[in-house]
Amino acid sequence: MFKIEDTTIHITRGDTGVISLIAEDIEGHDHMFNNGDIIRMKVFEKKNCDNVVLQKIVTIEEPCTSVDIILTSDDTKIGEIINKPIDYWYEIELNPETNPQTILAYDEDGAKIFTLYPEGGDISE
Repeated sequence: MFKIEDTTIHITRGDTGVISLIAEDIEGHDHMFNNGDIIRMKVFEKKNCDNVVLQKIVTIEEPCTSVDIILTSDDTKIGEIINKPIDYWYEIELNPETNPQTILAYDEDGAKIFTLYPEGGDISE
């Protein structure tokens, strides 16, 4: 399962997903991402921003208004097999090392939630 509801991401551990990121500028228009821009998504332990459990970095190769952050099966196998959903927090930044701009993160509306759901184990062959 993979779905996004508002700013909450729901995904089953081991599944894949694509987050299509669109940002607005201060005038409310779609932000134009430029060649060489870096988008960094970090998922971290709830109430422990130092413990990053997943990080994805996307480099923009040509100007665009939408960026796809691709989550692979390996990316979403966070930690050990779980038996109940776990909520993490996440943030998305533009050019985090050179000119940091936070696009989506904990704000006046609260944390941005990344909910990881259990997956079943596999039979060894």
